[in-house]
Amino acid sequence: GTGATYTLVINCNAISVTNPVNTSGTVASPFSEQFTSSGTLISANYSTASTLPTGLTLSSSGLLSGTPTQSGTFPIVVTVTDGNGCTGSGSTYTLTIACNVISVTNAVNNTGTAGTLFTATFSQSGGHGTITWSETGALPAGITLDPSSGVLSGTTSVTGSFPITVTATDGNGCTGTGSTYTLIINCQTISVTNPGVSTVQAGTAFDQTFTATGILGTATWSETGALPSGITLNTSTGHLAGTTNAI
Repeated sequence: GTGATYTLVINCNAISVTNPVNTSGTVASPFSEQFTSSGTLISANYSTASTLPTGLTLSSSGLLSGTPTQSGTFPIVVTVTDGNGCTGSGSTYTLTIACNVISVTNAVNNTGTAGTLFTATFSQSGGHGTITWSETGALPAGITLDPSSGVLSGTTSVTGSFPITVTATDGNGCTGTGSTYTLIINCQTISVTNPGVSTVQAGTAFDQTFTATGILGTATWSETGALPSGITLNTSTGHLAGTTNAI
């Protein structure tokens, strides 16, 4: 006689994935960590559907490697498939890729003169790829930081102290910021030339003009000392004029 159908069910073997111990990497630095598994038969093929940082790949042998160009935190689940099509997945492996350290060195020169071209160069170390420069803080009108070269330059008529901080951003989006850099713009040299005539008779109109070199913008004139009554200095033009009866 023939018995009833006997259905033999062969279940998949239990497969487990072990994550690497190291979960940290750095942008632009080579990274390599191995996933392992137990319980596979015939062969083991590793894969993941998780998003990896740009620059890293997971090989079929379970090696996560490459040079990352993207910083951030990346939760990764790795699955292994054996030769019988049986699978096992590991727990979430949270990979953190930190930015590379970028150091900004302030320009040596920080002192300029109103009306005279000023130039100073910032530099960096540790950045990769194209460096973009930026600054925070109020610069005097006429002086700017070039975003491509890190050169601070220009001509201004504004005097004073201007504290700024300069940041370098590399091609991977990583940044570094320097210590406070204080730009000091001093006054230019102004020379006053007295009129050639300094004598007048009482009761006679007097009119002479002071001149100056090195003036930026509008000049305002003033004097110290006691003028005779009737003679005044025009604060806008530098004219000393009037008629006095004093002797």
